[in-house]
Amino acid sequence: MTQQRTLEMQTFTQYRRLKEINLLGNLTIEHYELPNGLQVAIVVDNTTPIFSYQTWFKTGSADEPAGHQGLAHLFEHMMFRKTSRREMGEFDRIVNSNGGTGLNAYTSRDQTVYFFTFPNSKIDLATDLESDRMTNLMIDSSMFETEKGAVLTERNRGLDDPNRFLWEEVYKLAYTKHNYKYSTIGEAETIKNFTVEEAQDFYRTFYTPNNALIIVVGDVQPEAVMASIADRYGAMEPSEPKKRNVVSEPVQSEDRIAAITHPKAQTAMIAKVWHIPKMEHPDYPALAMVGRLLTSGKSALLNERLLNKAKVTSVAADAYNSKDEGTFEFFAQLASGESFDDVENIFNASVKELAEGAISDEQILIAKNNLQREIYRAATTPAALARLLGDSFINANDLSFQIRALDRIDKVTKDDVRRVVAQYILDAKATTVYLRPENKN
Repeated sequence: MTQQRTLEMQTFTQYRRLKEINLLGNLTIEHYELPNGLQVAIVVDNTTPIFSYQTWFKTGSADEPAGHQGLAHLFEHMMFRKTSRREMGEFDRIVNSNGGTGLNAYTSRDQTVYFFTFPNSKIDLATDLESDRMTNLMIDSSMFETEKGAVLTERNRGLDDPNRFLWEEVYKLAYTKHNYKYSTIGEAETIKNFTVEEAQDFYRTFYTPNNALIIVVGDVQPEAVMASIADRYGAMEPSEPKKRNVVSEPVQSEDRIAAITHPKAQTAMIAKVWHIPKMEHPDYPALAMVGRLLTSGKSALLNERLLNKAKVTSVAADAYNSKDEGTFEFFAQLASGESFDDVENIFNASVKELAEGAISDEQILIAKNNLQREIYRAATTPAALARLLGDSFINANDLSFQIRALDRIDKVTKDDVRRVVAQYILDAKATTVYLRPENKN
């Protein structure tokens, strides 16, 4: 047996290929798993000599127990500090000095994601950097207190944004049982009270290979990527991540309304949400279509009736999906002198038209094209495609879900639109929050 054949066999035993998934055109996902549970998705795209490297941990703010909100986001900050191998600031310096771009991270309800883009010759560097901070992060009292201070500053700065303040109030009111009611960034008191021991326990529990997905998209060779990943991550021990305590949100039986003010708001804003099923539900494509019929493109109903007539300065409507359940959301920032009643009446009349089928086949076709164009556009850049795959994996446990949704979108009919508007909006109860500028007189 040749040395090369022996090496190939040794490499093969370090991971297994789960399946190949067709995407768009010649793009396919190669899906692998290491013995320790680490999953890897690779998409080869030779368009440009770069690759996006993303690490998705299946843990977000909704995994935090009551009274401990904010640790997932706080930990996102911690991961950019020092490890047992690298001093503070060295991670950033290495990425930047090797042509890396887009180094960042974010925490949401259901996941925490770390990402950067490198020239195609740097795959070994990428795996070395990310595997290092997955297992060698240094957590000490001084560093922890510094990061808590940074997060508290970020929280206060965020609440200075009227839009962000509005949406925090919306979710607090819309969810009565599910953890989606809590702010992703956490509350000030809980952030202040976190201990080093809690952070270390969080790291050991959730930042483990069997709670992670690595996505690599770009000009790479899958065999080389997997050999590098198996070498860097293969010896890591899996853990038993704590299962999320999912409390189903009760059916909303009443309209919920709140009126708030904000000292930095210049104009009034309104946000309305209705509960909808999670992304895997068959009604997801039709609900997504409703959002496009209302606010995507010049001919969209609310764009014509609100934006183009200068009643609002901003308007949006969309199905917002998360792992456990979602919301259909409407938002408008009112122009000076406009009233909430007028804006709501126009919104209500527009959705009633959809429920009555008072839309043309051309409008349906335009909305389909706009929604499909968004997905196709995301597939043209490594970082955006990787995020599309990651969101699909987290929300639907299917890497290709949103790509495969293209076919389901194409099959959405006017009757489907009528039905979901009636069921999830007109016949359901809404949560509405009105935000006005604070009266300074």
